[in-house]
Amino acid sequence: MLPGTWEANSSDEPTIRPAMNAQMLSYFARETAVPEIGQAGLEKLQSAKVAVVGTGGVGSAAAYFLASQGIGFLKLIDQDVVEESNLHRLIGVDNEDLHLPKAEALSRRLRSRQPWTRTKAVIETLRTENVTELLINADLILDGTDNLRARYALNRFATENHVPYLFTSAIANQGHISLFNPPSTPCLECMIPYAESESLDSCETVGVTATIVGLIGTLAASEAMKRLLALPTAILGQLLTVDLAGPDFLFTKIARRKDCPVCSRSPSKTIHHDSAIMLCGDNVANVLPEHDIALDLQSLNTKIPKESVVATSESVFVYTKQVHRVSVFKTGRLLIGNVRTEEAARQVAREVWKEIL
Repeated sequence: MLPGTWEANSSDEPTIRPAMNAQMLSYFARETAVPEIGQAGLEKLQSAKVAVVGTGGVGSAAAYFLASQGIGFLKLIDQDVVEESNLHRLIGVDNEDLHLPKAEALSRRLRSRQPWTRTKAVIETLRTENVTELLINADLILDGTDNLRARYALNRFATENHVPYLFTSAIANQGHISLFNPPSTPCLECMIPYAESESLDSCETVGVTATIVGLIGTLAASEAMKRLLALPTAILGQLLTVDLAGPDFLFTKIARRKDCPVCSRSPSKTIHHDSAIMLCGDNVANVLPEHDIALDLQSLNTKIPKESVVATSESVFVYTKQVHRVSVFKTGRLLIGNVRTEEAARQVAREVWKEIL
């Protein structure tokens, strides 16, 4: 299979959808009764391929309702595993999924509940080097990430390839959502100019509620459906801010920056991806190896003491190393818990790679 082609349940994605049967029409009967959707709309949704990048609180809620609306194919991309502090806000994930990849847990749950949606979980860090391979055939990109580097990479790919890009964010009790589709709209970097450093605020420092991520995820699923069906929306080129303290709903028009390098197709700055970056979580860092590695995760059972092993699957091997919980992926990528800085994470990573390679 060529890089970037879409697949579902480890099989090639058909280019022509089979005719909808009576069972499917009965399943979606109330949805197709909505005049703006109808059976023709359902057929369009069944033919759609949506990439959900980031399957945390917002992303999992969005994916759940995208599947409930009949989206034909969902590519679920996430680099993280399920932690205890995630459970209060992740839809489709429970205690049985602890320490396993978020995207895999969500994909498994959606397949069992939504028979008309095919899913593929991708356990990977999205970055400039692989964004095209991961997203090349997407009809729409839904951004559920929580870091600017990934968002900038998504925005630049979407702008260059004319793919609608649905931006979402949620923190504390406030959320945002906007739809970018240059050249008919500004782009993300018109609203948030490129910056090397991240904001100090995160769900770890200021918290986040299950209600705001659920609401933003639900709105995102609705807006994605509207875009796929070419229905009008108020968030195209506008930022909707939702503050549940009120509640308040505020629309802000996003102005196109004349000097925006992305809109002018001449980005002057390369998106810098550090080998180690702190994630929104319990002092967890994501660390990439310097070179490509192909690991046989099962072989780690002979290298790591049995009493240290926390969880294993085809995609991840989780164990404890002193005070750290380490998640090892097939590519050699690591998630390292209980570290406070990127440099501390790199030091632990060097010790881990020496131990397992």
